[in-house]
Amino acid sequence: MTEIYSPSDVQKLLEIDASTLRKYATLLEGNGYLVHRNNRGHRIYFDKDVHTFRKLMEFSKQEGMTMEHSAEAVMKWVSEEKNTDIVTEIEPIQNTSGQVVEHNCNHEELMERIEHLEQINLDLIKLLKEKAVREACQEEKINQILRHVEYLNKLEVERIRSIEKEIAAATQKKWWNWFTWKKS
Repeated sequence: MTEIYSPSDVQKLLEIDASTLRKYATLLEGNGYLVHRNNRGHRIYFDKDVHTFRKLMEFSKQEGMTMEHSAEAVMKWVSEEKNTDIVTEIEPIQNTSGQVVEHNCNHEELMERIEHLEQINLDLIKLLKEKAVREACQEEKINQILRHVEYLNKLEVERIRSIEKEIAAATQKKWWNWFTWKKS
């Protein structure tokens, strides 16, 4: 039976802290390793995952091996293990609470699902690119409208200043009217 481990169980088994376990899991996921998640999206681990983390730690302790190189070496090791250990049967899995869960290990089905998900990702990327192009066009139109509004504002300010000058000129006392104003 395969046992399901919580992150805290794995931390105790490997004698590492939570942030290191997250770092290892994220690093391996970034290199294509599948870490299972429960229905809440939290990582759950199996015996093979614990063994993979131990290999990662082993590789990283070798001289000149960065964590990234270690992860790549582990992924190569995992792929070699898969090629020698193809399982297409249903294995019973026991989680830490003692419940038995059936786990289908049909790798061909998983590969089809992965290919399907990759196609969905490509479609989403295409849609995002199209959306970015539409947004860029809209932004350009908005910028054109803003430039036109600024131009209209400038014209309006000039027109107001011109009117103010005309009003100021009309209200100024003319020199020939001074004599008539002094008499009154």
